This record gives sequence, structure tokens and C-alpha cells, in this order.
Amino acid sequence: MNKPPPKPVLAHYDRMMPKAEEAARQVIHSWILYGPKRVNQFDPDSMPSGILTEVAGGVLAAMLNHDVRDLGGLVTYFGDAPQSVRDELIEAAQGFAPMPEDCRPALEKLREFAKVRKTFFLAHRLSDCFAAGDDPAEILKEITVLEATSTSASESLVDKLTARSFNFDVHPSKPIPLLEICGMPLATPGNIMNIQALPKAGKSAVMESQIAAIFNGKRQGPDTLGFTAENPQGKALIHFDTEQSRYDHDALVRRSIRRAGIERTPDWFVSYSLADLDIRDRRLALRHAMVEAAASHGGVFAVMIDGIADLCGDPNDSEESFDLVHELHALAITHDCTIITVLHENPGSESGKTRGHLGSQLERKAETNLRLAKDGNGVTTVWAERARHCYLPRDQGPCFSWDDQAGMHTSCGTAGEIKSAATREKMQDEAEKSFGSKESLRHSDLITAIETELHLKERASKLRIQKWATEGIIRKDEFGNYTLTDS
Repeated sequence: MNKPPPKPVLAHYDRMMPKAEEAARQVIHSWILYGPKRVNQFDPDSMPSGILTEVAGGVLAAMLNHDVRDLGGLVTYFGDAPQSVRDELIEAAQGFAPMPEDCRPALEKLREFAKVRKTFFLAHRLSDCFAAGDDPAEILKEITVLEATSTSASESLVDKLTARSFNFDVHPSKPIPLLEICGMPLATPGNIMNIQALPKAGKSAVMESQIAAIFNGKRQGPDTLGFTAENPQGKALIHFDTEQSRYDHDALVRRSIRRAGIERTPDWFVSYSLADLDIRDRRLALRHAMVEAAASHGGVFAVMIDGIADLCGDPNDSEESFDLVHELHALAITHDCTIITVLHENPGSESGKTRGHLGSQLERKAETNLRLAKDGNGVTTVWAERARHCYLPRDQGPCFSWDDQAGMHTSCGTAGEIKSAATREKMQDEAEKSFGSKESLRHSDLITAIETELHLKERASKLRIQKWATEGIIRKDEFGNYTLTDS
């Protein structure tokens, strides 16, 4: 895994710097007015600049340890400090009015900035560690702690609950779908989506098409098998293939490029073939790639794992399976992205039961369970009847099949349309067989012909005539006789 280019990281870092500095001054101002409060405490070492670190540390030390209570006392306390630090103190003390006693919004900006800064440095340390072949355990432990704390380490359980409690006066914004099918939302930030099917039913084709849809950005023309997506901010799209050979992995990505109608992958796309890694390394690779990509591209758009069972030693082990699904869900929330997984269904399961406790837990936690099934003619149907924001019955699901000329799977209508076309084709064949060489037949003669050719009773033969007439297969001529419509 290559060391991420620093430019996108620094650009993201620089964009956040002015807001972080303003937030730091707001917090210091609140301390000066109201005194440091537990709810407003923030580590001075995490301030966005050295000068602000000195000011914040000095204000806390003066007010907590030396009984300083006003700006005059602080100015005296800072008497021996450099002029730049004293100027920053005055700016922070006078720059905001009115100032709230509770600085949670400002603190959130500071914590976000501190996390981005630390993520950047951890990503580079991890890259260097992998390149040197050293044990990454300690760095990964730091990353785990960082990801697990969306707020500062000093935040209490009360603060966590308060931040997550229902507030009648606040309306959370509706999540924007990251991936859609037939115009319906499949995946939104902070959630898992699972693709399930029997082996060789087209799961890799679906993942390839979803990648192409994200590349495509809802442009007209490319056939993405009913999937649409947009990634206007250019956040990272990460793809892991744990099942296929490197050749097949490479071929899948290249089909995605061709399907999207672009010349090469965007710089925000990364894809890895992990079939030869052990489970521990795959789990480490997932965290490493997300940290790197988030630092390099200002966030993660989606993670796609083709073969989630390969990140689990035993899908029938409830503790291990629950832990993996919890980890995936936490990563999706932490990075504000969607994680798309692929898991096989158990052979012979009509309900679509997936493998072991892992499948059961994924089904419970997934925002969408997307099912695939291939019929005897090689046509795969995609549908979603178990989802929070999308209900797509099987008969309305998009279908696709392999096209030798195109060299990839292509769309072939919905399941209902295909069934309707097949039914009409059967009716046409039966009608032509019944008429034989006759151009027209009286009603009674047509009944007799149907009874003879299709081996039906009189009542069923009459119903056939009604159905054929309704569907436009046959019609009456000016003499009241029946003819084939296309004859």
C-alpha cells in the first residue's frame, strides 16, 4: 500500500484551519467570561496553532490554579509572555459578543480539526510501518482509539447521551443516498448494505456496476444495471476483492471503467486484491485503507468488500460475527460513509438465508439486503424487500444477463417485463400452432383446433380465445371469423 500523496490532505487541513482557529478563540473567550467548565474543557495541546496552545494553557492554569477571575488578572498573568501570545489573548477576549456559556458547537469544530490532523499523521506513520515491514499493532491501536472517539477522550457518558438525545427543536437533515437502484435509496452514510446470492449469480457484476455508477455520476448513456450514484466531493471509494485472482480482480475494475465510459479510474478510487492475505491482515488492511483514504481525500464515500466472510474466521461463531458487524457499522458511522458487503446465501434457502451468524447479524444491521437470483436462462434479477428506505419487489427488479458482443453483463428489462414478454411469446406460439395453415377460423372451429393441438378441454379452449383476443394475438375479421393479428 503506497504512501498517500500529501497535497489533498494539506488542502483539506488548510480549509479547516481558519474555522478551527475561530472556534479556539470562542472557547477561550467563554473561559474568560464564565470560567472553565467541564462541559467546555479542551486539551490546549490540541489547539490549531502554537500561539493558541500557549494562550489556552495559560488561561486554564491562571483560572484553575492561581485564582485569576477576569481579563485584567489574565493580562497581568501573561506579563512575561511573548507579545504575539498577549495579542492573541486580547483578540480572543474581545472578539465575540454575545458569547454563549456552553461552547459545544465550537468544541466540535476543534475536535474535528484535531482528529483530521492526527489522522493525517497516523496514516503516514502506518504507511511507513507497512513499507518497512514493521509490526503495525501500536499504530493501529492509536487509530482504533481515535476512531472510537468522535469527541474528546474526556467526554463523559452523560455528554455522549446528551449529544445523542432527541431534541424537538432540532430537525436532523435527511440523509442523502450515496447509491440508488431504479431511483430508490439503497445506501446512506453511516450504514451497511449487503448483497446476497448463491454462487455465480452475478454478485461481482453488481459490484462492478455499482463502481461504474459511482464513476459515472448519473450521466446519461452508460449501462450500470439500474444503479446510480454521485460523488461530487471526490471522497474516497475503496474496493476490496477477497475472492478472485489478481487477473479477475483487474478485469472487474477494467470492466467498471469501460462500463462507465471513462478512460481511467478517478484518483479517489483505490482497489485491492486480498485473496492471498490472512484474515488478520485483511482486517488491518480495511482500517489502514480507510484512514489513508480519508486523510488523502477529505473523507470516505463508500467501502466495498467483495467477500465479507473472508474477514471472519468462522461465520458460525456468534461472538466473532457480531464483533465484525459491529466493527463495520462503527467504521461506517465514524467515516460517515456506507460499507457494502457481499455474502453467499445458503443453497436451497427459499427465504435467502445467508451464511451463519454472520449472515443473520448482517441482515439485522444492514440498511438494505439486496438479493440476486439467476434463472435457467442465465438472467439475473435484483430486488430488495428487506430494506429501511427501499422496497423493490422481485417482479419489479431490474434484470441483466451476459452479452458476448458487449463482453459484459447488460440490462434486459425488469423481471415483470421479461415475464410478460415470455408469456406473450408463448401465447403467440400456441395461437400459431392452433391456426396451422388456416388464415381464418370460425369460433367453433378454433375451439376444436385448440382442443386438438393444445390438448385442452372446451372451457379452457374458450378462455384461451378470450385471452388471445384481449392481448391482441388474434382478431375478428369483417365476417366474424378469427385471424392471427400479424397474418
